[in-house]
Amino acid sequence: MYKEAEEKLNEGLSPVSRWILGFVSGLFGLAMILMAPESSAPLGFIGFGAFFLLIAMACIFKGRIRQFVGSLIGTAVFCAALGYVYSQVTGGPVDSGSRSQPSIINSLLFLLVFGIPGISYAIKAKFGLVGPRQ
Repeated sequence: MYKEAEEKLNEGLSPVSRWILGFVSGLFGLAMILMAPESSAPLGFIGFGAFFLLIAMACIFKGRIRQFVGSLIGTAVFCAALGYVYSQVTGGPVDSGSRSQPSIINSLLFLLVFGIPGISYAIKAKFGLVGPRQ
């Protein structure tokens, strides 16, 4: 049963799901970039816009391009998680009492739930340097 579930997960999303997610992510990315000049933090808007555009590319393309873009996304999430942990360790509370407030515990949970899987995918995909079937 475990093998069957792993094989199904490795197949990824259906084509329709990928196209819908890619289209919506692309729209969000463009909107964020277009809103950047008028915002108080234009680099943040551009960064999130680029992140959404990477998600759109990962949904639309196949093979090594998808692996490369997915690896960039996974690495970015891991680096964001490390930055979050660092910012909390150097000046945040140990526990905020709420999941919506920053704390060392919440940053470690973010690293565990999002950062580790992100870097795991990047390592597994090898940034597209090896074909998807190899």
